[in-house]
Amino acid sequence: MKKTLLSLAMVLAATFAFGQELTKEQLKQQKKEIKALMGVVSDAETNISKDPEAAAAAVKTALKSPLVNKDAYVWYVSASAKVGVMNNENRKRAEGAPFDEEKLYNYTFEFGNDIAECDKYDNVPDAKGKIKPRYTDFINMSYGQQFGQFYNAGAYYYGQENYEKAYYLFKMFIDASDKLYKAGIIGKDTINVPVAAYNMSLCGMQIKNYDMVLSHVDMAMAHPDFASSAFRYKTAAYLEKGDTATWLNLCKEGTVKYPKDAYFNQALIQYYDNKGENDKLDALADELIASDPQNPLFVYLKGYIAQSKYERKEQKEQLDVAIEWYKKTLDVDGSYETALANLGRCYLLKAQAYSNEQSSTKITDKKKLAKDKEVLSGFYNQALPLYEKLRSIVPDKKEYWFNGLMNCYYNLNMEDKVAELEKLMPEE
Repeated sequence: MKKTLLSLAMVLAATFAFGQELTKEQLKQQKKEIKALMGVVSDAETNISKDPEAAAAAVKTALKSPLVNKDAYVWYVSASAKVGVMNNENRKRAEGAPFDEEKLYNYTFEFGNDIAECDKYDNVPDAKGKIKPRYTDFINMSYGQQFGQFYNAGAYYYGQENYEKAYYLFKMFIDASDKLYKAGIIGKDTINVPVAAYNMSLCGMQIKNYDMVLSHVDMAMAHPDFASSAFRYKTAAYLEKGDTATWLNLCKEGTVKYPKDAYFNQALIQYYDNKGENDKLDALADELIASDPQNPLFVYLKGYIAQSKYERKEQKEQLDVAIEWYKKTLDVDGSYETALANLGRCYLLKAQAYSNEQSSTKITDKKKLAKDKEVLSGFYNQALPLYEKLRSIVPDKKEYWFNGLMNCYYNLNMEDKVAELEKLMPEE
């Protein structure tokens, strides 16, 4: 199909685009330029079968010219030439011959842009407002033959860490699949399309373009294997965009939809904790425990909240509440590190509080002093095995056990153990 001249409507549109009224001489010159450009495009079309790469190169000037680049024919020729290049490289690959993978996928990307532009301008109404597409069959046939190539190219560029290009190629795959489905050429793709959409969100996350993440992420959630991760990316994207209200609502929704994905509940926990909103955190903990009573984090959270209330507001009774919840946590997971550490700290806090309360005891009251020593030793003896267990399971995490263990050894007069720990203290 050849076309050497733009319609008058296209010429006028190009004239208007320049924002000025042309003289007769200028209009005559412009028509010459248009004719020359379209002649190049026509010649390129003739030479596609002989040298598609040269034909594709020849059309590039026309693609950039506002005089002719609103004509679907220009994009049709360019797309056709690129199909020729792609077919040559794919033929080499099929025959086991050396082929240029980078060239193949670069032309795939350019073809995707060309075919989309061809489709767009092919559906522009004419002067009478009627749409008379000329390349529908070509567009559908090309998409039908090449849309899988978009996905392969997207995977290629993702591997090359060219995430922006990969994003657009996966989008081309989705757009082509949708067009073919609407044309009745293929069935609705409920597997590959959501995976491509998921890959698009991954590309957006990699380059921190959160609008890219959000563009197709809902489509990705249609795939059961990626639903949780896609929802997580969606949630995180809103936070990165500064929309805390939406992020918070999505976190709440995520804890219900995907209770096994720790991101949502832990994000809420951190948010409420940083805000000091213990009542909301407490209510969240109750909901989480109801959904999964054997999750040690959820049980631990109740102890953490109570301990925070004690340390922030000095609510004495909350310390005993914290101790009970930490014990329940260890019933679920006996090696839960933070529960061991915080339960040990609770006993040391009780020892400190008791010692402060008895500070007025006279040194002559031997009976009372003996009782106080017994009570204090009881607290330290309760804390001791917790810190010793922590030392055995996480020896490298000294911040969890070193000070607490030293406190216990010192107050229980275990001088040999104190000397042993002193050797582990870093030199200043």
